[in-house]
Amino acid sequence: MAGEETSNATATTHNFGNCCSELKDAMSGEEFEPLLTVGEDGVLYMSVGLVDLQDEDEPGMVDHPLFFCPFCGTKLQSVDEVRAKTGGEDGADGAN
Repeated sequence: MAGEETSNATATTHNFGNCCSELKDAMSGEEFEPLLTVGEDGVLYMSVGLVDLQDEDEPGMVDHPLFFCPFCGTKLQSVDEVRAKTGGEDGADGAN
């Protein structure tokens, strides 16, 4: 579900978007495709760019894990949590 994520490593459920209404609204995307989404791995990602894909008519999105809410600054997930969910690849170069 696009507002929740479950970590197999910790078995803890987080509800991204509960920190402020701005994040919740940005993730809802009823009239547009949201740039802040929870991936299938349970990590909250922000789309940071577009890339041309071979044999595709439309560009693909480049996503990066989001560690803090861009609206209120609340810590949403840690580098260690992202690594655990993604099998060690967090795309953050070890930054918190």
